[in-house]
Amino acid sequence: MTEQPVSKGHTINLQDNTIPFTATAGHLIAYDWAKSPAKTADLTKIDAQAAISYTAYTRDDLPRDTRPVTFVFNGGPGGGSAVLDVGFLGPKVFDVDASKAANSFILNDNPNTLLDKTDLVFVDPVGTGYSEAILPHKNVDFWGVNSDAKVLSDFITRYINVNNRQSSPKYVYGVSYGGMRAPIIGLLLLQSSTRDYVADPSNKVAKVLTGLVLNSPILDYKTDCYFPYNVPVSCGGAAPTYAMVGAVHEKSLLTAGQTLSDYVNKARSFADTFNGLYADVFGNVSNKTPDTQKQETFLKSLENKGIINTLYQYTGVGKPFRGDGSDSAKDNPWIEYPNMNPVQFTEKFDPAKGKLMLADGRVFLSREQTDPALDQSSIYSKFTWLYQYEFIGYQAYAYYLDLNGTIIGNWNFQRDASLAGITPDLATALALDSSLKVLIQHGYYDLNTPFYQSELNIKNAGLAAQIPVKVYETGHGILPDTTIAYQQVMKDLGAFYDQSSIKMTAALNSPVLEGKSP
Repeated sequence: MTEQPVSKGHTINLQDNTIPFTATAGHLIAYDWAKSPAKTADLTKIDAQAAISYTAYTRDDLPRDTRPVTFVFNGGPGGGSAVLDVGFLGPKVFDVDASKAANSFILNDNPNTLLDKTDLVFVDPVGTGYSEAILPHKNVDFWGVNSDAKVLSDFITRYINVNNRQSSPKYVYGVSYGGMRAPIIGLLLLQSSTRDYVADPSNKVAKVLTGLVLNSPILDYKTDCYFPYNVPVSCGGAAPTYAMVGAVHEKSLLTAGQTLSDYVNKARSFADTFNGLYADVFGNVSNKTPDTQKQETFLKSLENKGIINTLYQYTGVGKPFRGDGSDSAKDNPWIEYPNMNPVQFTEKFDPAKGKLMLADGRVFLSREQTDPALDQSSIYSKFTWLYQYEFIGYQAYAYYLDLNGTIIGNWNFQRDASLAGITPDLATALALDSSLKVLIQHGYYDLNTPFYQSELNIKNAGLAAQIPVKVYETGHGILPDTTIAYQQVMKDLGAFYDQSSIKMTAALNSPVLEGKSP
C-alpha cells in the first residue's frame, strides 16, 4: 500500500460557468494521534491503524487555504462512499442510455454537485471500499460507534496535514448512519483542535470545524422503535411518516381541503397524543411477554375509538373502529399492533400490492423481496472500479466493496455504556464552538429514519433553536432523482454553506413545505 495518490484534471459546467477541478483517488494512513506526542514529525513512531481509501474533488480556480472542504460518509454501517459520489454529490453523473447506445462509459456534468460550494472528499470506513486495518489491527477493531468515529477523525487530520488544508473551513456530511457518525467525528475534531496539525505553510489561522450536515439520520437508537437491540419504545415518532405515506397513496381520509403544512402539522399533534398514551396504555404490549390488560381496557373506552380511528383515517390501514365488541385484530391491524413499527407498517399497509420499501414509502416491493435496508449481503462494484480507472486513472487491486454485509451484525452500537444517541455530542460540540453550523435533512416518506422522531429528539435536547430540521417530499437519503422540488434542497444547502451560523439558522428554521396538498 502506498500513500501516493493518482490525480487527473477535468472541467465541469455549472450555471454556464466552466470550472476546472482535480479528481484524486488513493489511500491515507489513519494514525493514532491521541497516543503520540503533539505534532510528532516522525510517523514511524505513531501507531498506524488503518489505510483509508478516498476519492477527492478540488477546484483549481480558487485558493485552497480559504476554500471549504467537506468530508462525506455513507451509512449502514457497512456502506462505502461511492454511491454518494457519481450522480449525487460528486461532479459527474452516469448517462445510462448514452452509454448503452455507444457501448462506452459516458459521464455528464452533475448539476446537483456540491463542488460549486465546497471541495469534496468521499471517505470509505474500514472494511468498505478499499479501506483495510493495518496489522496488528483487524477490521473488526473499528466496527463500533466509538472506534469508527475515532479512526475516521484521525484520517481527516491526516488528509488536512498532507494537503495543507489547515485554514480551510471544514464540514462533515453524513448520510443515514453517516449522520450518526458525523457529530461524533465532529466532536472529536473539536476536542483535539489543532493539536495534531503540522505547520501550515500559509501561516494562516487554522479552522477546525465549520459545519455538519446530517442527511436522514437516526439521532438516538434509544428512541428508535424498530431498532432490534432496543427496549420497547413508542412508535409515535413514525406516525407522521405513516400519515404522509397514506396521503401519497391516496388512502388517507384526512387530506381534503388541507395544505401539506396543515396536514403534516396535525399528524405531528396526533403523534404527541399517541406518545402520551404509550407509557400508560400500549407500552407493555411491545414486551417480549406482552401484558395486554391495560390495552384491552383502553380498547373498550370511548377515548380509544378516536385513537384507532385516527390511525385508520391517516393511513387507510384496517377499518373503522366500532367499539361495540365486534372489532377484531383479524381485520384491523391497529388492534393487534397499536404501536406498529415501520417494518410492520410496510407489511400491513396494502398486502395485495406487496410491501412498502423502508427507504421510500412511495414504492412497493414484492412480498418475496428483501428490503434493501435490511439486506446484509455484500456488494462489490465493478462500476466504481471502472469509474476510478477511466475518470481518474486509479487502478485498484480488486473491485470496490460498495456494501460489506458482515459489518452491521458485528457492530458495537454502544456509546458511553448505552445505545448510541448523538444529541449529547451535538450539544457538547455547540458548547465548544457556538458558531458551529448544523443542518438535519429528512424525507417525508422515509420509513427507515422518520423525520418527526428527529424533530422530537432535537426539541427534547433543547437544540431546536440552534439546529434546523428540513423535511422534503422524498425518501431516505434526499436523492435528486426521487425528490420533488430538489432545487429547494440545493437552495437550503447553499444557505448553509454561504451564511454564518446565526443567519443560516434563521433562514433554515423558517418552515418550507413544498406542494399545495398532500
